[in-house]
Amino acid sequence: MAQDKRRGTLHAKRPTSRDVAAAAGVSRATVSYVLNGACEKHRITPATRDRVLEVAERLGYEPNAVALALRAGRTEIVLVEIPNWPLGPPVAEAIRTMVEALEQLGYTPLVHFQRADPRSLARASQRVHPVGVIAPGAELSPEVVPRLQAFGARGVVAFDQQPLSHVYTYVVEQARIGRLALEHLASRGHRRVLALMPDDPDVRRLVEQRMSGATTAAREHGVSLRSVTVPVRRDSIERALAAELDRSKRATGIYAFNDEQAIVALEVLRDRGVALPEEMALIGCDDSPAAEQMRPRLTTVRFDERGRWREIARHLHAMISGDGDYPEMTASEPAVVAGQTT
Repeated sequence: MAQDKRRGTLHAKRPTSRDVAAAAGVSRATVSYVLNGACEKHRITPATRDRVLEVAERLGYEPNAVALALRAGRTEIVLVEIPNWPLGPPVAEAIRTMVEALEQLGYTPLVHFQRADPRSLARASQRVHPVGVIAPGAELSPEVVPRLQAFGARGVVAFDQQPLSHVYTYVVEQARIGRLALEHLASRGHRRVLALMPDDPDVRRLVEQRMSGATTAAREHGVSLRSVTVPVRRDSIERALAAELDRSKRATGIYAFNDEQAIVALEVLRDRGVALPEEMALIGCDDSPAAEQMRPRLTTVRFDERGRWREIARHLHAMISGDGDYPEMTASEPAVVAGQTT
């Protein structure tokens, strides 16, 4: 018995709505109306509302999230599925912006990393019953979306290469990114370009898509484009660039898959005494903070305007709340951020 009492002192009982009602001198129903934002509907006076809120805060009362979800018929969870990409600056920035924007809108974002099992998204949704889902278009087929809606998802957002007719889509065209990089180098007069691509199975599809755009642009502008695939390590990139510099008709411009590779290439070229951009031009992709801090400042390609995910979050909120309009799709607007390396 004494042991039970000691446990009671170590694990104090959490305050309940009954405790709040007793301390505030109101009914439990009034506490419920106040904490659920239904004061006006039930004619709760401002003085009573303020007293209930003050008591709830003083006692440390926290409404049971499960009970609130059951009463509301939904949770406030938004499930965000991220592809199994390396957590570089663009992905990290997207996650940070999405989480911050969703929290400001009153949701609880739950980041779920994509797995090889195509059913993992549906299983996760069945477990947590999200009110909203953001996921790659490949995971949101016309068959999957109704299942997510049956689990409680009132808003579904896909991000994909092209608009999807059955779901709102944030379109990020990777081929356009490769095209922009090549067009920029061509506009600077470069007719021999080396594409430096990563040897990483997680981004192989992205590599193919960007190279498709770069190849098309090279053909249109009369540029000779060669590509090498190397691990993102200094020794590997150094060997690839040494081989290129030894060629009789070496490239005069380099298009790197991302800023990480481009920065390593910049350091290797600088160590070998190659002047940028006079002897070799260099463009990366990501518009990362590191690219801005490099000297010379790295020329790069940004995916979209800053804060685009905030706009996407607002559209998702409009779907969930039924308050406001939203488009059928949002197209990203990639652009070259000119630095001092081209």
